[in-house]
Amino acid sequence: MNFNTIRCTAALAFVVAVASSGFSQTAGSKARYTAATANTSSPGDTVRFEVIRWSTDMERDQLFMAMESSGDMGLLSLLQKAPTIGYVWTTETAGYPLRYAYRVSMADGGERIVLAIDRQLGSFEPQRWKLSGTGPRTDYPFTVIELRISKAGMGEGKASLNTKVTADTIANTIALDNYAATPALFMTVLSKL
Repeated sequence: MNFNTIRCTAALAFVVAVASSGFSQTAGSKARYTAATANTSSPGDTVRFEVIRWSTDMERDQLFMAMESSGDMGLLSLLQKAPTIGYVWTTETAGYPLRYAYRVSMADGGERIVLAIDRQLGSFEPQRWKLSGTGPRTDYPFTVIELRISKAGMGEGKASLNTKVTADTIANTIALDNYAATPALFMTVLSKL
């Protein structure tokens, strides 16, 4: 093998590695985010979101269709059957298995992360997740979390503890209803890629 062949092979491998590490929704890519709780009875507690793999488009479509056709109970049934693809680690005694993790690019260059677990946050220690203020509390047996992260890698997050879950027909995913008006439950969200 001559020097030019080795150099071309190395260059091709570099290009493939750079292209595959981009912002695409790939089942194999991992991600990690940290945050501090807000507007709860335990403000400032650390939360870690660890994505082992992202949900596929087929998994996203199944949840989206279940939400549109059967509502909450259809969504819960699918989440309970879904494989563990990551974890949500709180200050509670155990972590929550992630059953859904989907990433959507935003127009400003940031990303929107939609996560779902098949239990309600606070299942292990409900006193930590009591909402502060007088806003409404939902009673879903699961939790959908939506993180909005800027291009710089910082952001906030909200959860279905205090807003409804809906089907986002633009991104074809489950999402939180009226995200802008819902109080944040996760502040200083940082991408730890």
